[in-house]
Amino acid sequence: MVTIDDFLILYIIDSLGWIPSYSKNFVHKSMGLDYYGRTYLDAEGIATLNGILNGWIQLFEQAPSTTELTMDYDINKGRFNKEKVEKENILNQLQKLSVLCKKAIENEYILVHFGI
Repeated sequence: MVTIDDFLILYIIDSLGWIPSYSKNFVHKSMGLDYYGRTYLDAEGIATLNGILNGWIQLFEQAPSTTELTMDYDINKGRFNKEKVEKENILNQLQKLSVLCKKAIENEYILVHFGI
């Protein structure tokens, strides 16, 4: 099992919408990850996820050791929320998930995303 911080999921959420996936125990084919519920990925979805992860890994490798990510808009404060993060923490999470993707493909497993 790999855990990804919610702020990181929200930061990369648009690109996660490109992943072919299934919901309802492989009954409904869809795109992306269900934020609150289970999502199932077959080999195609896992390969897409891993490609997206590798793109983000390459981007974050260029970041300074501590960086600030722009998050969602806070209508009450009238500004975007910011999240101060350590590059190594982000890379560690993304790399662990990438390793899991590779193992799943090699062993012909599925991946299950459980949401928050």
